[in-house]
Amino acid sequence: MRIALTLLLAGLSSTAAFAGSLYMGAWPKTVLVVDEASRKIVDRIETKTGIPRNLQLSADRKKLYVATGDKNGIEVIDLATRKVLSSFVLDEGNVRVRFNGFQPDPKDEVIYTIVTTATKQLDRWEIGQPKFAVIDIKQQKIIKQVDYPKEEANAFARFANFRISPDGKFLYQFRDQIYIWDTETFKLIEKIDLSKPTYPGMMNIGFGGNIDSIDEPGFHTSIFNAQDPVVKRRTFGIVRFDLTKRTFEFKPVGPQTGGMMGLQISPDKKNAFTVSSQGAQGNRRTEFWRLDLPTGRVVKTQEFEGRSRFSFALSTDGKEMYIYGAGYELDIYDAQTMQKKQSVDLNTDVTTSMVALPSR
Repeated sequence: MRIALTLLLAGLSSTAAFAGSLYMGAWPKTVLVVDEASRKIVDRIETKTGIPRNLQLSADRKKLYVATGDKNGIEVIDLATRKVLSSFVLDEGNVRVRFNGFQPDPKDEVIYTIVTTATKQLDRWEIGQPKFAVIDIKQQKIIKQVDYPKEEANAFARFANFRISPDGKFLYQFRDQIYIWDTETFKLIEKIDLSKPTYPGMMNIGFGGNIDSIDEPGFHTSIFNAQDPVVKRRTFGIVRFDLTKRTFEFKPVGPQTGGMMGLQISPDKKNAFTVSSQGAQGNRRTEFWRLDLPTGRVVKTQEFEGRSRFSFALSTDGKEMYIYGAGYELDIYDAQTMQKKQSVDLNTDVTTSMVALPSR
């Protein structure tokens, strides 16, 4: 395993972006489509299998996969027509098939996930062990299950924070360490230990979620949290993982304070935005942070009125920030001044994270 100690920015390609569409799963059985230019709901795509709880883009960004919670269903939406192409459920009879994350393959033929079954007996529920599952999209069913290795199972085993190699041969699971699985046999090919990285002054590195705004084919770009071995100072930054070469690059950004939400990066790769929260409920301080990405310097912070829980996203042009969740409102803030510009009444609860797609 080789770690490339170079600046992350050198590897990020410049991408033009224009005002686009925001997709959000919502109560009761809807995917909302919000037009960024008009800030209005322009479509409501009804899901057929239940409440949306997870959204994933296809590799070509032409389809949206929706996981629903009522009967553990999956739906495929064509983004050009905004029509549901197919929908099906995994539950069958007295068996509930639970999964909390998934990853479509590059050809959009199958979906990879980790499932646990709950079987209802006369007097109890029997909970199964985690298994890799391959879901055939055309056949609309699980076509393969393989036991998750017991020696690798722990509290993280059920989390399917997956990415797949461009050739579809390897499945990467980002958990307490990086696990690389063969997609045919689900044998563990390699395990990358992040507890003692060779990067100077860091240890116990953990990856966060994917940063979709700068996602590139063949790469997994994420935030990371690290702690030095001497004074236990916690640092956050950006990591860019090459899914073909199995190398990654670290770019430390700054000290971690309290809870840090996902880092969002502007299309020109010059600014990064996040939300910092400190304190407990009822006495919590929430702030926007804007960072100069080339230097990693925090250039502006601004306190704002947070919610009991919320999600954070950046507009497709990088000029506005969105706060949503735990309420009917989509709050829009100017990314430079960090002042609220408008609240859009969605007239429903949002149940998933946001997928922001630019118009091209």
